[in-house]
Amino acid sequence: MQLDHVNIKTDDLEGTTAFYRDVIGLKIGPRPNFPFPGVWLYHETRPVVHLKSPGAPGAGSTGPLDHVAFSTEDLDRVVAALDAKKLDYTLRALPDGSLRQCFVRDPNGIMVEITGV
Repeated sequence: MQLDHVNIKTDDLEGTTAFYRDVIGLKIGPRPNFPFPGVWLYHETRPVVHLKSPGAPGAGSTGPLDHVAFSTEDLDRVVAALDAKKLDYTLRALPDGSLRQCFVRDPNGIMVEITGV
């Protein structure tokens, strides 16, 4: 089993798209012709983040969601993108020093973790 995608309802479709495209490095790709606004963002050939407007059908609140995590081979690029956008973030290293983690909130307040070297 593997994680397929994350679905985020947003009041700020443009800003949220820009965050996951410009900071996380995902690419906008094809999306089925649903009867509501939305964007699918891809990592390579997989649509891993689905964005949709608040009026779209859904199962309700996901309040307990703690964070969404991505991994990267170039954490410095992500940090530079965050700095360029003047976004607040926290950097820390794993206790064994093997990886670094960056924590930032997306335009909807969702905590996003990016782990890399």
